[in-house]
Amino acid sequence: MQHAGKIAAILIFGTTLLAAQNAQDAPKPADAQTVHSTNADKNDLSADLAKMHILLGQMQRNVAFVSSGDTPLKHQFELEIEMWQLLLRDMERKAGAEQNAPTR
Repeated sequence: MQHAGKIAAILIFGTTLLAAQNAQDAPKPADAQTVHSTNADKNDLSADLAKMHILLGQMQRNVAFVSSGDTPLKHQFELEIEMWQLLLRDMERKAGAEQNAPTR
């Protein structure tokens, strides 16, 4: 008799565990908070990109004040400006692709 009780307890525990797992794995519909969060993220990204453009412009203006001629320091600044331009372009391209992607 005790053996049957243990088996029943294991079965009940196992089914409860499976039901809980299925509830966690079930896709959740997008709610208003998720949509609001996504819009806020897009606005934050746009603001960040705008700030990055301003900073990049400042970097480009400042490099002109580094000693004339080709010094290692000036060359380093030029490389960093170029890197930031590439990164900014890539971020804008990805942001544009996400903006044009259909929402689910």
